[in-house]
Amino acid sequence: MSYPKVVIDSNKLRNNAKNILNMCNDDGIEVAGVIKGINGLDEVIKILIDAGFDTLASSRLSQLKKVKEINPDIKTFNLRIPMLSEVDELIECSDISLNSSLQTLRELNKAANEQNKTHSVILMAECGDLREGIYDEKELIDTAVVVENELENLHLLGVGTNLGCYGSIMPTVEKMNELIEKANKINEAIGRKLEVVSGGASTSIPLVAKGKMPEGITHLRIGDALYISDLDDCFDYKVFTDEDEAFTLEAEIIEVKDKPSHPVGTIAVDAFGNKKEYEDKGIRRRALIAVGRQDLGDCMHLRPLDSEIEVIGGSSDHTILDISECKNEYKLGDILKFHLMYENLLMTSQSEYIEKEFI
Repeated sequence: MSYPKVVIDSNKLRNNAKNILNMCNDDGIEVAGVIKGINGLDEVIKILIDAGFDTLASSRLSQLKKVKEINPDIKTFNLRIPMLSEVDELIECSDISLNSSLQTLRELNKAANEQNKTHSVILMAECGDLREGIYDEKELIDTAVVVENELENLHLLGVGTNLGCYGSIMPTVEKMNELIEKANKINEAIGRKLEVVSGGASTSIPLVAKGKMPEGITHLRIGDALYISDLDDCFDYKVFTDEDEAFTLEAEIIEVKDKPSHPVGTIAVDAFGNKKEYEDKGIRRRALIAVGRQDLGDCMHLRPLDSEIEVIGGSSDHTILDISECKNEYKLGDILKFHLMYENLLMTSQSEYIEKEFI
Protein backbone atom coordinates (compact mmCIF):
# COMPACT_ATOMS: atom_id res chain seq x y z
CA MET A 1 0.00 0.00 0.00
CA SER A 2 1.09 3.58 -0.66
CA TYR A 3 0.90 6.21 2.06
CA PRO A 4 -0.13 8.86 2.81
CA LYS A 5 -3.51 8.48 1.21
CA VAL A 6 -7.08 9.70 1.48
CA VAL A 7 -9.66 6.94 1.51
CA ILE A 8 -13.06 8.00 0.18
CA ASP A 9 -16.12 5.92 1.02
CA SER A 10 -18.29 6.30 -2.09
CA ASN A 11 -21.54 5.16 -0.44
CA LYS A 12 -21.12 7.50 2.52
CA LEU A 13 -20.28 10.40 0.22
CA ARG A 14 -23.30 9.70 -1.99
CA ASN A 15 -25.64 9.46 1.01
CA ASN A 16 -24.27 12.60 2.68
CA ALA A 17 -24.56 14.62 -0.53
CA LYS A 18 -28.05 13.29 -1.25
CA ASN A 19 -29.20 14.17 2.29
CA ILE A 20 -28.02 17.78 1.91
CA LEU A 21 -29.67 18.05 -1.51
CA ASN A 22 -32.96 16.60 -0.29
CA MET A 23 -33.03 18.75 2.86
CA CYS A 24 -32.57 21.91 0.80
CA ASN A 25 -35.00 20.86 -1.95
CA ASP A 26 -37.65 20.11 0.67
CA ASP A 27 -37.28 23.73 1.78
CA GLY A 28 -37.65 25.01 -1.79
CA ILE A 29 -33.92 25.68 -2.16
CA GLU A 30 -31.86 24.65 -5.19
CA VAL A 31 -28.26 23.56 -4.63
CA ALA A 32 -25.18 23.97 -6.79
CA GLY A 33 -22.74 21.25 -5.73
CA VAL A 34 -19.26 22.76 -5.38
CA ILE A 35 -16.39 20.54 -6.58
CA LYS A 36 -13.49 22.95 -5.97
CA GLY A 37 -12.73 21.61 -2.48
CA ILE A 38 -12.09 18.12 -3.85
CA ASN A 39 -10.12 19.41 -6.87
CA GLY A 40 -12.78 18.25 -9.31
CA LEU A 41 -11.93 14.58 -8.87
CA ASP A 42 -13.67 12.59 -11.63
CA GLU A 43 -15.05 9.98 -9.25
CA VAL A 44 -16.54 12.61 -6.94
CA ILE A 45 -18.17 14.43 -9.86
CA LYS A 46 -19.81 11.17 -10.92
CA ILE A 47 -20.98 10.45 -7.36
CA LEU A 48 -22.59 13.89 -7.05
CA ILE A 49 -24.37 13.47 -10.39
CA ASP A 50 -25.57 10.06 -9.23
CA ALA A 51 -26.81 11.67 -6.00
CA GLY A 52 -29.07 13.96 -8.04
CA PHE A 53 -27.11 17.18 -8.58
CA ASP A 54 -27.90 18.87 -11.90
CA THR A 55 -25.62 21.89 -11.32
CA LEU A 56 -21.94 21.67 -10.35
CA ALA A 57 -19.80 24.65 -9.46
CA SER A 58 -16.14 25.56 -9.21
CA SER A 59 -13.81 28.54 -9.36
CA ARG A 60 -11.52 26.63 -11.73
CA LEU A 61 -12.57 26.53 -15.39
CA SER A 62 -10.59 23.32 -16.00
CA GLN A 63 -12.87 21.57 -13.50
CA LEU A 64 -15.99 22.89 -15.22
CA LYS A 65 -14.67 21.60 -18.55
CA LYS A 66 -14.24 18.21 -16.92
CA VAL A 67 -17.88 18.23 -15.77
CA LYS A 68 -19.04 18.88 -19.34
CA GLU A 69 -16.84 16.04 -20.60
CA ILE A 70 -18.35 13.65 -18.06
CA ASN A 71 -21.94 14.79 -18.64
CA PRO A 72 -22.72 17.70 -21.00
CA ASP A 73 -26.25 17.98 -19.60
CA ILE A 74 -25.02 19.12 -16.19
CA LYS A 75 -25.18 22.90 -15.72
CA THR A 76 -21.81 24.43 -14.84
CA PHE A 77 -21.42 27.37 -12.48
CA ASN A 78 -18.31 29.56 -12.21
CA LEU A 79 -17.87 30.69 -8.59
CA ARG A 80 -15.05 33.19 -8.84
CA ILE A 81 -15.54 36.66 -10.34
CA PRO A 82 -14.23 36.26 -13.93
CA MET A 83 -10.88 37.62 -15.01
CA LEU A 84 -11.14 39.78 -18.13
CA SER A 85 -8.51 37.54 -19.70
CA GLU A 86 -10.71 34.43 -19.38
CA VAL A 87 -14.16 35.58 -20.53
CA ASP A 88 -14.02 33.72 -23.85
CA GLU A 89 -12.99 30.48 -22.17
CA LEU A 90 -15.59 30.97 -19.43
CA ILE A 91 -18.45 31.32 -21.91
CA GLU A 92 -17.30 28.10 -23.59
CA CYS A 93 -17.48 25.94 -20.44
CA SER A 94 -19.71 27.71 -17.91
CA ASP A 95 -23.48 28.18 -18.04
CA ILE A 96 -23.66 30.50 -15.02
CA SER A 97 -21.22 32.92 -13.37
CA LEU A 98 -21.05 35.21 -10.35
CA ASN A 99 -20.27 38.85 -11.16
CA SER A 100 -19.75 42.24 -9.53
CA SER A 101 -18.31 44.47 -12.26
CA LEU A 102 -20.22 46.05 -15.12
CA GLN A 103 -17.06 46.14 -17.23
CA THR A 104 -16.67 42.38 -16.89
CA LEU A 105 -20.37 41.86 -17.63
CA ARG A 106 -20.04 43.83 -20.86
CA GLU A 107 -17.08 41.65 -21.89
CA LEU A 108 -19.03 38.49 -21.05
CA ASN A 109 -21.91 39.75 -23.17
CA LYS A 110 -19.54 40.39 -26.09
CA ALA A 111 -18.00 36.91 -25.77
CA ALA A 112 -21.43 35.27 -25.52
CA ASN A 113 -22.56 37.14 -28.62
CA GLU A 114 -19.51 35.96 -30.56
CA GLN A 115 -20.21 32.37 -29.50
CA ASN A 116 -23.96 32.72 -30.21
CA LYS A 117 -24.84 31.87 -26.59
CA THR A 118 -26.92 33.26 -23.76
CA HIS A 119 -24.99 33.21 -20.49
CA SER A 120 -26.69 33.43 -17.09
CA VAL A 121 -25.28 35.75 -14.44
CA ILE A 122 -25.82 36.25 -10.73
CA LEU A 123 -24.90 39.65 -9.32
CA MET A 124 -23.03 39.44 -6.03
CA ALA A 125 -24.25 41.79 -3.31
CA GLU A 126 -21.92 42.69 -0.45
CA CYS A 127 -23.56 41.91 2.89
CA GLY A 128 -20.60 42.53 5.16
CA ASP A 129 -18.06 39.72 4.71
CA LEU A 130 -16.07 42.02 2.41
CA ARG A 131 -14.88 39.56 -0.19
CA GLU A 132 -16.60 39.97 -3.59
CA GLY A 133 -19.81 41.88 -4.19
CA ILE A 134 -21.31 45.30 -4.90
CA TYR A 135 -21.50 47.27 -1.65
CA ASP A 136 -23.45 50.30 -2.83
CA GLU A 137 -27.12 49.42 -3.24
CA LYS A 138 -27.76 51.94 -6.01
CA GLU A 139 -24.82 50.54 -7.99
CA LEU A 140 -26.22 47.05 -7.52
CA ILE A 141 -29.66 48.02 -8.81
CA ASP A 142 -28.27 50.12 -11.68
CA THR A 143 -26.03 47.21 -12.75
CA ALA A 144 -29.02 44.86 -12.72
CA VAL A 145 -31.00 47.26 -14.92
CA VAL A 146 -28.16 47.48 -17.46
CA VAL A 147 -27.81 43.68 -17.64
CA GLU A 148 -31.56 43.26 -17.99
CA ASN A 149 -32.12 45.93 -20.64
CA GLU A 150 -28.87 46.34 -22.56
CA LEU A 151 -26.81 43.13 -22.50
CA GLU A 152 -28.79 40.90 -24.84
CA ASN A 153 -26.59 37.81 -24.55
CA LEU A 154 -26.70 37.76 -20.75
CA HIS A 155 -29.62 36.52 -18.68
CA LEU A 156 -29.94 38.10 -15.24
CA LEU A 157 -30.58 34.93 -13.27
CA GLY A 158 -30.42 36.38 -9.78
CA VAL A 159 -28.54 37.96 -6.92
CA GLY A 160 -26.32 36.31 -4.33
CA THR A 161 -23.94 36.95 -1.47
CA ASN A 162 -20.93 35.39 0.20
CA LEU A 163 -20.55 35.10 3.97
CA GLY A 164 -18.07 33.43 6.30
CA CYS A 165 -15.08 33.20 3.95
CA TYR A 166 -13.01 36.34 4.51
CA GLY A 167 -14.63 38.47 7.20
CA SER A 168 -15.95 35.54 9.26
CA ILE A 169 -19.46 37.01 9.17
CA MET A 170 -22.05 34.40 10.06
CA PRO A 171 -25.06 33.83 7.83
CA THR A 172 -27.96 34.88 10.04
CA VAL A 173 -31.65 35.39 9.48
CA GLU A 174 -30.93 39.13 9.45
CA LYS A 175 -28.26 38.78 6.75
CA MET A 176 -30.54 36.59 4.62
CA ASN A 177 -33.36 39.13 4.93
CA GLU A 178 -30.91 41.85 3.92
CA LEU A 179 -30.18 39.92 0.71
CA ILE A 180 -33.87 39.29 0.08
CA GLU A 181 -34.57 43.02 0.45
CA LYS A 182 -31.90 43.80 -2.15
CA ALA A 183 -33.44 41.19 -4.46
CA ASN A 184 -36.88 42.71 -4.04
CA LYS A 185 -35.57 46.16 -5.00
CA ILE A 186 -33.99 44.66 -8.13
CA ASN A 187 -37.28 42.92 -8.93
CA GLU A 188 -39.07 46.26 -8.77
CA ALA A 189 -36.44 47.97 -10.92
CA ILE A 190 -36.45 45.35 -13.72
CA GLY A 191 -40.18 44.60 -13.60
CA ARG A 192 -39.93 40.87 -12.94
CA LYS A 193 -38.95 38.44 -10.19
CA LEU A 194 -35.39 37.13 -10.14
CA GLU A 195 -35.24 33.34 -10.40
CA VAL A 196 -32.38 32.94 -7.93
CA VAL A 197 -31.58 34.48 -4.55
CA SER A 198 -28.38 32.67 -3.56
CA GLY A 199 -27.87 32.84 0.19
CA GLY A 200 -24.30 31.66 0.49
CA ALA A 201 -22.46 28.41 0.98
CA SER A 202 -22.10 25.56 3.49
CA THR A 203 -22.16 27.96 6.43
CA SER A 204 -25.80 28.71 5.53
CA ILE A 205 -26.82 25.04 5.90
CA PRO A 206 -27.50 25.28 9.69
CA LEU A 207 -30.25 27.83 8.97
CA VAL A 208 -31.94 25.34 6.66
CA ALA A 209 -31.50 22.43 9.05
CA LYS A 210 -32.96 24.39 11.96
CA GLY A 211 -35.93 25.65 9.92
CA LYS A 212 -34.78 29.28 10.16
CA MET A 213 -33.93 30.05 6.53
CA PRO A 214 -36.21 32.87 5.29
CA GLU A 215 -38.59 31.89 2.51
CA GLY A 216 -37.08 34.26 -0.06
CA ILE A 217 -33.75 32.40 -0.25
CA THR A 218 -34.03 30.01 -3.20
CA HIS A 219 -30.47 28.82 -3.79
CA LEU A 220 -27.21 27.79 -2.04
CA ARG A 221 -23.71 26.93 -3.27
CA ILE A 222 -22.64 23.92 -1.20
CA GLY A 223 -19.27 22.16 -1.15
CA ASP A 224 -17.78 21.67 2.32
CA ALA A 225 -20.98 20.24 3.87
CA LEU A 226 -21.26 17.58 1.14
CA TYR A 227 -17.90 16.12 2.10
CA ILE A 228 -17.02 16.76 5.74
CA SER A 229 -18.71 17.83 8.98
CA ASP A 230 -16.67 20.75 10.34
CA LEU A 231 -19.38 23.27 11.22
CA ASP A 232 -19.90 21.79 14.68
CA ASP A 233 -18.24 24.32 16.98
CA CYS A 234 -18.93 27.64 15.24
CA PHE A 235 -22.48 26.94 14.09
CA ASP A 236 -23.78 24.54 16.75
CA TYR A 237 -24.68 22.04 14.03
CA LYS A 238 -23.27 18.70 12.95
CA VAL A 239 -23.87 17.93 9.28
CA PHE A 240 -23.44 14.19 9.85
CA THR A 241 -21.95 11.86 12.46
CA ASP A 242 -18.29 10.88 12.69
CA GLU A 243 -19.30 7.38 11.55
CA ASP A 244 -20.63 8.89 8.31
CA GLU A 245 -17.46 10.83 7.44
CA ALA A 246 -16.57 9.79 3.90
CA PHE A 247 -12.98 11.10 3.81
CA THR A 248 -10.20 9.59 5.94
CA LEU A 249 -6.50 10.44 5.79
CA GLU A 250 -4.17 7.50 6.46
CA ALA A 251 -0.50 8.23 7.28
CA GLU A 252 2.43 6.09 8.39
CA ILE A 253 4.49 6.54 11.56
CA ILE A 254 8.17 7.07 10.71
CA GLU A 255 9.53 7.81 14.19
CA VAL A 256 8.53 7.14 17.81
CA LYS A 257 10.70 8.76 20.51
CA ASP A 258 10.57 10.23 24.00
CA LYS A 259 11.59 13.89 23.75
CA PRO A 260 11.28 17.18 25.64
CA SER A 261 8.04 19.03 24.95
CA HIS A 262 9.87 22.38 24.85
CA PRO A 263 12.52 23.07 22.17
CA VAL A 264 16.08 23.25 23.51
CA GLY A 265 18.16 26.31 22.56
CA THR A 266 17.53 29.84 21.29
CA ILE A 267 14.06 30.07 19.72
CA ALA A 268 13.75 32.05 16.48
CA VAL A 269 11.05 31.19 13.89
CA ASP A 270 9.79 27.94 12.36
CA ALA A 271 10.19 26.86 8.73
CA PHE A 272 7.28 29.09 7.70
CA GLY A 273 8.51 32.22 9.46
CA ASN A 274 6.19 31.95 12.45
CA LYS A 275 7.37 32.79 15.96
CA LYS A 276 5.69 30.29 18.27
CA GLU A 277 5.28 29.65 21.96
CA TYR A 278 5.69 26.18 23.45
CA GLU A 279 4.35 24.71 26.67
CA ASP A 280 6.82 22.74 28.78
CA LYS A 281 5.15 19.47 29.80
CA GLY A 282 8.40 17.61 30.40
CA ILE A 283 9.39 14.50 28.46
CA ARG A 284 6.60 13.22 26.20
CA ARG A 285 6.12 10.28 23.85
CA ARG A 286 6.05 11.65 20.31
CA ALA A 287 5.33 10.15 16.90
CA LEU A 288 6.17 11.59 13.50
CA ILE A 289 3.98 10.73 10.50
CA ALA A 290 5.06 11.09 6.88
CA VAL A 291 2.71 13.85 5.80
CA GLY A 292 3.10 17.60 6.25
CA ARG A 293 1.96 21.07 5.36
CA GLN A 294 2.95 20.70 1.71
CA ASP A 295 0.40 17.89 1.53
CA LEU A 296 -2.43 18.99 3.81
CA GLY A 297 -2.07 22.62 4.84
CA ASP A 298 -2.51 23.28 8.55
CA CYS A 299 -1.89 19.99 10.37
CA MET A 300 -3.60 21.40 13.48
CA HIS A 301 -6.93 20.93 11.68
CA LEU A 302 -6.52 17.16 11.53
CA ARG A 303 -8.92 15.17 13.71
CA PRO A 304 -7.34 11.88 14.87
CA LEU A 305 -9.72 8.94 15.01
CA ASP A 306 -7.90 7.96 18.19
CA SER A 307 -9.06 10.78 20.48
CA GLU A 308 -6.07 10.26 22.78
CA ILE A 309 -3.66 11.43 20.04
CA GLU A 310 -2.81 15.14 20.20
CA VAL A 311 -1.59 16.94 17.09
CA ILE A 312 1.08 19.36 18.32
CA GLY A 313 2.65 20.73 15.14
CA GLY A 314 4.44 19.99 11.93
CA SER A 315 6.62 21.12 9.05
CA SER A 316 6.38 20.80 5.28
CA ASP A 317 7.02 17.01 5.36
CA HIS A 318 6.10 15.94 8.90
CA THR A 319 3.24 16.07 11.36
CA ILE A 320 4.18 15.71 15.03
CA LEU A 321 1.89 13.91 17.44
CA ASP A 322 1.87 13.54 21.22
CA ILE A 323 0.91 9.90 21.90
CA SER A 324 1.80 9.90 25.61
CA GLU A 325 -1.80 9.34 26.73
CA CYS A 326 -2.65 6.65 24.19
CA LYS A 327 -3.67 3.20 25.40
CA ASN A 328 -2.45 1.90 22.06
CA GLU A 329 1.31 1.35 21.99
CA TYR A 330 2.05 2.78 18.57
CA LYS A 331 5.22 1.69 16.81
CA LEU A 332 7.20 2.39 13.66
CA GLY A 333 5.23 1.53 10.51
CA ASP A 334 1.77 1.78 12.11
CA ILE A 335 -0.92 3.58 10.10
CA LEU A 336 -2.84 6.36 11.82
CA LYS A 337 -6.20 7.67 10.61
CA PHE A 338 -7.61 11.19 10.65
CA HIS A 339 -10.75 12.97 9.60
CA LEU A 340 -10.27 16.27 7.82
CA MET A 341 -11.36 19.87 8.00
CA TYR A 342 -11.86 22.04 4.92
CA GLU A 343 -8.27 23.20 4.44
CA ASN A 344 -7.00 19.63 4.71
CA LEU A 345 -9.60 18.40 2.22
CA LEU A 346 -8.71 21.15 -0.24
CA MET A 347 -4.97 20.49 -0.04
CA THR A 348 -4.93 16.68 0.09
CA SER A 349 -7.33 16.36 -2.84
CA GLN A 350 -5.02 18.36 -5.11
CA SER A 351 -1.70 16.99 -3.87
CA GLU A 352 0.07 14.60 -6.23
CA TYR A 353 1.83 13.16 -3.17
CA ILE A 354 -1.43 11.92 -1.60
CA GLU A 355 -2.95 8.76 -3.05
CA LYS A 356 -6.76 8.76 -3.44
CA GLU A 357 -8.51 5.45 -2.87
CA PHE A 358 -12.25 5.04 -3.46
CA ILE A 359 -13.96 2.18 -1.66
